[in-house]
Amino acid sequence: MESQKQEIETIKERTITLKLSDADCDRIAKKAGMHGLTVGELLENFIGDLVDGTYSNGSDERDRANEWFERCGFSFMYEQTLLRHLLDWDNDIDDFLTVCDEMKYYEDNPEEYAEQIDNAEEIWFLQEYQDYTEEFLKDHKDADMEKEIKLCRKWYYDLQTMKGENE
Repeated sequence: MESQKQEIETIKERTITLKLSDADCDRIAKKAGMHGLTVGELLENFIGDLVDGTYSNGSDERDRANEWFERCGFSFMYEQTLLRHLLDWDNDIDDFLTVCDEMKYYEDNPEEYAEQIDNAEEIWFLQEYQDYTEEFLKDHKDADMEKEIKLCRKWYYDLQTMKGENE
């Protein structure tokens, strides 16, 4: 885990798209402004408390933000997706997607896969992918893996965009 100093060094402006009505834009701007905050500052503080982030307003605020999250039912209203399965096990989605791409490439070019069999690290990496997907498929036999991988790609793209790495 990064130290707070290392996290602070990565603070920069982020672009996140929200879908809000004009009235909700006015309401959030008014609420923030009445307390000397911009909407961005208000959201920064809330997010910091919700994720026990780089900056937090304290343990009570963290508890309240998480109570709000739980009360809204976000933790109960989820589908058990491959993405969630991989995140639950702290898997690197970038590595997973790289392996997906490699597996697809090898399916389309089997002669090159035969050449890679000699590379133990490559085979281990591919086997790890197989293990995670097979574990997920044990409990989700009807899962559409194309759809599941597409969801992983969208999540990863959104993360990279938020971090400014898709520009």
